[in-house]
Amino acid sequence: MGVAILAVRVTSERFDDSGEEASPTVITEAPSTAVITPERSDEAAVNYGWRLTAQDDFDGRRVNTANWEIYQGHNPVSGENLSADQCVVRGGTLTLVGDGDDTAATCGIAWHDDQTYGRWEVRARFPAPADPDFNPVLLLWPESDTNTDGEIDFAEIYDPARQYVESWLHGPGNIDAGHTRKDLDITQWHNYAVEWQPDHVTCYIDGLAWATYGTPGTIPSEPMHLVIQQNHNRHKPTAPIRSTAEVDWVRVYE
Repeated sequence: MGVAILAVRVTSERFDDSGEEASPTVITEAPSTAVITPERSDEAAVNYGWRLTAQDDFDGRRVNTANWEIYQGHNPVSGENLSADQCVVRGGTLTLVGDGDDTAATCGIAWHDDQTYGRWEVRARFPAPADPDFNPVLLLWPESDTNTDGEIDFAEIYDPARQYVESWLHGPGNIDAGHTRKDLDITQWHNYAVEWQPDHVTCYIDGLAWATYGTPGTIPSEPMHLVIQQNHNRHKPTAPIRSTAEVDWVRVYE
């Protein structure tokens, strides 16, 4: 905010010719209006004023089953082995562990509550080296449990060096509605967010938009929920190397 500045000049000419003390010269400067630019946050929610409705900071000793369903057992469709034992919570961090043996057991969790449209943000990192067959993903999955209602993968990882991230939009009918790749060192912590609205889907990293999809007829419209999982897509007969993904916190917004 502008502040009026009052300056009083005191010089060797303080007295006038009569020997009497002269009145001080007063210089005033009119208030100015300072423009203050708010510092940009690395959270999209802070930058855009999203309203928080739920969160999980993984502060306990295990995944909170009041918030999450933990995938368990063999998936005959994907061939994956999923186990709660692979979802390790310690020190305020959820670690999704992909085993380096023939079982390649891995972790997946799904948020219990579905909603139609909204915003989600996840702080995560993806350590390297990793096996190319372990592919972590942050996504929105439909309540119907079928991707014919669409699917939004707002951070999907296929690079074993963990140096880029991808996003994919699957529209109603499981149509391929868009794909974007961003080069980034994802072994470091970043904030991954997605905004799902009736006319667009926008993905954010560290508070900045990096992918937007909005072709009419391609935006899912049925209720969805957040899923965090480390897929095992087997491409080789040998056992994978142990691979992990780490999550610091999850936020759900209107």
